[in-house]
Amino acid sequence: MSPHQVLSASRPHRRPPALLLVLGLVLGLVVPTVAATPAHAGPVVQTPPYCTSSAFYAPNPANPLIGTNWTLIGSRSNSGHSYRYWMAQEATGSVLYYQSSLVAQCSASDLVSSTTLTATAASGTAYCTSFSDLTSSSVVERYVGQRWVPTRGITPTATFRYWHREWFSYATLTYVYDSSYVARC
Repeated sequence: MSPHQVLSASRPHRRPPALLLVLGLVLGLVVPTVAATPAHAGPVVQTPPYCTSSAFYAPNPANPLIGTNWTLIGSRSNSGHSYRYWMAQEATGSVLYYQSSLVAQCSASDLVSSTTLTATAASGTAYCTSFSDLTSSSVVERYVGQRWVPTRGITPTATFRYWHREWFSYATLTYVYDSSYVARC
């Protein structure tokens, strides 16, 4: 036997430390990822198409015979965003009753935010009689659109008129979105 064979046989075989370090890093990254993955995913919740549609139907999960019809009333744009105004009507049998209103802030086809709007009684005011912009100094309220619908309660029908409020920025010399308003007339 040569001296090299004896020395090699008597010394334990060692793995290079760099290989162990890489293996440890890989396992350290893989194990938490696998542990954090759920056993099964639940139902996928989809964002309503507020930015891409002009109307859609949302069924009620508790009762598929009752759902919500969403109708686009109109839109206005400010500072690269589109503000889309929606009316929701509850479908009960063959009648569509007014349910709520909403404004969706969109960036192209992506939903940035949405806000439910409370309809305010405004019969006899300019919100119910004017079809043109209402201007007061640097604030402009722009008429978006309206819809006449059946309602529940004391009055069987009402007209809901949608308004978009802007203010003029002297810094940028553009109109900036301020708020939204729904008048029940």
